[in-house]
Amino acid sequence: MRRAAIALLVAFGLATPPAWAALQITSDHRAIFFGLMKLDESKELAQSGSYHNEITCISTNGRQWQLKISLLQPLVGGGEEIPMDHFEWQLAATTGHGNPAQPYRFVPFSLMPELVYMSATDEAEGTPVRFQFKYRLKIPELQVSGTYQTTIRITVTEML
Repeated sequence: MRRAAIALLVAFGLATPPAWAALQITSDHRAIFFGLMKLDESKELAQSGSYHNEITCISTNGRQWQLKISLLQPLVGGGEEIPMDHFEWQLAATTGHGNPAQPYRFVPFSLMPELVYMSATDEAEGTPVRFQFKYRLKIPELQVSGTYQTTIRITVTEML
């Protein structure tokens, strides 16, 4: 059996509006760390039981809003790259009653922002909406050992 010491460190970035804006996003800032993994191994992060980290969105502008997720760059380390389709996110739960775009299934990350959720009309009146995420990584069979890292970006934008 071939083994590789592969670790993945993921920074978590929120694209938030200025403090005076009536649209905000917060996070529990839980680190996303898969630790050492073997070649061809798949690992899911759900350290809080059914989810790994939580995002909260609040809007008081009276307009619908969207939540999106993306990577700032591929998973890289030492000049090597893990294909993005091997790193996935899942919306595990939400307190909102709007429309999840990819309801409760794993979706590969992309460099382009992917729609996670479209708010309901009444969710723009100051009610916090929580989102709980899980993550999954599968190490390719021939991946070079190393420490790989990337940054996940979560954005919330208002509909005009």
